[in-house]
Amino acid sequence: MNPVRATSFLPASRYPLRQFNDWPRPLPGITFDRVIGVGVDSRGLVYVAHRGEHPLICLHPDGSFCREVGANVNRQSVAYARRGPVPVPLATRYWLHGLHVDPWDNVWVTDVWRHLVMKFDPEGELVMTLGVDGEFGADERRFNLPTHVCVLPSGEFFVTDGYGNSRIVKFNARGERLMEWGTRGIGPGEFHTPHVIILGPDERLYVSDRENDRVQVFDQGGKLQAIWPGLHSVDGLCVAPQGGFFAAVGVDHAVVHLDGEGRAQEVWGERGMFRYPHGIATGPDGAIYVADSGDWWELDPLTAHLPRREYKLAPRVGGEGSAVTKWVPTGPAFPPQAGAGPRAILRS
Repeated sequence: MNPVRATSFLPASRYPLRQFNDWPRPLPGITFDRVIGVGVDSRGLVYVAHRGEHPLICLHPDGSFCREVGANVNRQSVAYARRGPVPVPLATRYWLHGLHVDPWDNVWVTDVWRHLVMKFDPEGELVMTLGVDGEFGADERRFNLPTHVCVLPSGEFFVTDGYGNSRIVKFNARGERLMEWGTRGIGPGEFHTPHVIILGPDERLYVSDRENDRVQVFDQGGKLQAIWPGLHSVDGLCVAPQGGFFAAVGVDHAVVHLDGEGRAQEVWGERGMFRYPHGIATGPDGAIYVADSGDWWELDPLTAHLPRREYKLAPRVGGEGSAVTKWVPTGPAFPPQAGAGPRAILRS
C-alpha cells in the first residue's frame, strides 16, 4: 500500500443525483446482505451479487424478481485472516465479489474465498469455471482471491487476481491463459489490490489499483498507458454514457463522475445517501445502479493525523444498509439517453 494516502472524496456536485422510487420492488424470501456487485445486460435485466442466501439474482428492468442464478453451484466458504503465520478463520458466508455482464449477456462472477471465476450464460446456466475450488495459488490453474472480470468483444477476457496475487491474467475465449502482468508494489504497472478492470470507449483497460489510490490504464497487451493518481480507494468503475466514468468509493460513501482524464467532476455522497458503494453499472436507459454493501467505514481518529491513515469498520447487524439502488444524474451535463424507456417516479 502506498504509505501516503490520497485525500478523501468530499461531496461536491452541481447537479443532483436522484433515486428511483420503489426500485427494486419487494423480493419475497430474499434479504440482501452485503450487496457487492451489480451488472445490467442489453435487455435491461439487472444482476445482483450479495453475500446472503440466494447470492446471485436477476431482476426485471422494473426491479421485480426474475430468477436466481447459480443456485446449484454457489456455496458458502470460510474467509481467513492471513496476516499472521497461521490463518485465522473469520466469517462463513457466500463470498461473491466481482460481477460483469459481457457483450453477449453472459454473466461473470468471482468468488474470492473459493478462488474461482464462473461464467453463466444468459439463461443462467454455468458454462465455464476457472480456478481450483478452495485452493489458492499463482500458477496457470489457480487464483488467489480474484476480484473482477472484463470481457472484450473478441471474447478474450481479463481477470484481476487482486487481493492475493496483485496481477492481471489474460485468457482467450476458451479460457486458455495467454499472458499475465503485475506484481505487488507502488511503482508504475505494479498493484496493491487491482480491484476492478473495465474496457473504456478507447479500447484501453482501466484498472482500479485501490490501495494505491489510483487508476492505471493499459493497452490490451498489458503495456502501461497512463496513471491517474490521487483517486482515493476506488472500489467500482464503469463507463459513463455521457462521457468519462462513474466510480464507487466505499470508504468515502460516495459515487464520483470522472472525466476522461480521471479528474473528479461530480461527487455525490451526502451523509445517508450511501453506506459503502462497492459496485456500479449503467443501464440502457442511462441510469446508474449502485451495489451498496451496507458497511460503514470511518477514519480512525487515533491515526487520522498519520500519512498512512487507517479506517475502522463500524458495527452492524445482518444485512443492515445493504441495498442495490437505481439513480439518475440530472442537469445539462447529463442529458437523457436516446431510446430510454419510461422512468419510475423519482425521489428528490
